Amino acid sequence: MDIQSLYEGKTTFGKLSKESKSYLYPIHKYIQDEFPNGNPSIVTSQIPYLQLQNSMFQIRNRIYQDQSIPKFLYPILEEWNVDPNDVYVDLLRLRCVPNGFHNLEGTESVQFLHRDPWYANPENQINIWIPITKVELGSGFSLYPSYFLNPVENNSHLFDYEHWNETGGFQTSSNHPKISEKIFPKPSVSILDPNPLLVSGDFGDYFMFASHHLHGTSDNTQGYSRFSLEVRFVIGEHIKRHFGPKNIDNGSKGTTLYEMKQLITGEIMPSDLIQSYVKESALS
Repeated sequence: MDIQSLYEGKTTFGKLSKESKSYLYPIHKYIQDEFPNGNPSIVTSQIPYLQLQNSMFQIRNRIYQDQSIPKFLYPILEEWNVDPNDVYVDLLRLRCVPNGFHNLEGTESVQFLHRDPWYANPENQINIWIPITKVELGSGFSLYPSYFLNPVENNSHLFDYEHWNETGGFQTSSNHPKISEKIFPKPSVSILDPNPLLVSGDFGDYFMFASHHLHGTSDNTQGYSRFSLEVRFVIGEHIKRHFGPKNIDNGSKGTTLYEMKQLITGEIMPSDLIQSYVKESALS
């Protein structure tokens, strides 16, 4: 399988190499450091959600500052024959979904089914989902392959990335003063896929898919929290040449491309290249 097959809707489960896993071990330490009085997967399902959000903020900051963690990508890119010099990566986002998360007040929007482009992500973005702790079948996330080429009626035309950042951006705390103004894109029709894909796994596994896929967080009923790392990247040459899935139902404004940094140098793409891609990808 290659990147082109992902752009066509294929998905792949894989195993991290020993080298890749070694770069991710610090994440376990950062989690344990923040929750030193027990098993973090248990503790995080017992504490108030706002307390959990504050602790996750601290852990994420340590991940962002650790320059070694992104190196876990190199063996994967080599296996896929992708040049790391042409890879632009978004912030590595750690998620914690407590047991029974779906029953907490105000969390419904986090579980809305969506395509990442509805949130102003590029259509040819590639996602890698990595369980940091065990995620049992049915408590991870779901993907709906039959909608890859079929448009879904949705409210993404209400989403503006600049406004999103003004209201806290991604993974903001629920006590942000403008949280009530946030727009979370979602389908406005029922989603019926005869063969949804349920994604699960344990540390050492990974799942790769195109962000164009319709997907969403599943209810966590496994009895303890699940931690996972979400990695999003694009290939510069593919942005330049407009490779990848075409926009079929995304009306969002703005782009997250300015947030993506070159894997090795930390630089962003030239602005004219980004704007050319955004203009070409706009829904007519």
